Amino acid sequence: MIRNRLVSLLPVLLLCVFVLSMPVLSADDSKPVRETIRIGIFVLPPFMMTTENGDAGGASVDFWREYLAPAMNVDIVVSGPYPIPRLEMMLEKGEIDVIPYITKIPDRETRFLYPSRSLTAVSSCIVVRRDSPLETINAQEDLFGMTIGYITSGYVPPFILHEQIELELVTTTEFREINHRKLMNGRVDALLDINYLSLVYEMNSKGYSKDIRIIPLDEDRVAIYSLFGQTYRGRKLRALYDEIMETVPPDAFDTITRRYLVVE
Repeated sequence: MIRNRLVSLLPVLLLCVFVLSMPVLSADDSKPVRETIRIGIFVLPPFMMTTENGDAGGASVDFWREYLAPAMNVDIVVSGPYPIPRLEMMLEKGEIDVIPYITKIPDRETRFLYPSRSLTAVSSCIVVRRDSPLETINAQEDLFGMTIGYITSGYVPPFILHEQIELELVTTTEFREINHRKLMNGRVDALLDINYLSLVYEMNSKGYSKDIRIIPLDEDRVAIYSLFGQTYRGRKLRALYDEIMETVPPDAFDTITRRYLVVE
């Protein structure tokens, strides 16, 4: 009789063991997990840089934190700075989700996804030593015979593209620092920079402005975008980005940038 009673209780005992073996859920476990968007940056102060506390940040990261992430209901994590070619490789491999601030060039258009709306537009310039005889640039011929320092994977204005103008490229996060040294040492005749505001910010912060002359190029301003991967996740993020950007004030990004450019 005892044996029969034990057999009849066996299903109940097994059910108790199953229930007791289940993990206990806290109140937080019932909440949906927020998605995290991974942002990768290169060095282009004040838009992308290492901040005073050692974190990856800058105006473009602030824009994501203040406007895009809250509207998307996501968290963001920022890594870098890395050289541009490495960032592009990371974006292709899905190691990051977005590069927040970059130009549009044909190679990138085939490999990545650009949104419908640009963040802002920037102006190009040529940098020479203070003692250079070059003071103005009126025609392409003014640069003939020159070796001009620049960065790998950067947008090159059509004005610079000529067989009698040689570009000497560097691949490093500290490309401006390296190119400035080359200019001061006479290893290049001039430097190309497509972001006048960023250049002035960095030269002033490093005390280099007294050594150089900045000559604006009479070129159309270059549009700047956030860049997404050519993946299912990238397409979803780009579509959401486009939707949210329709609600963001047109001057929002430039307003954030001005915080960094205020002269105290």
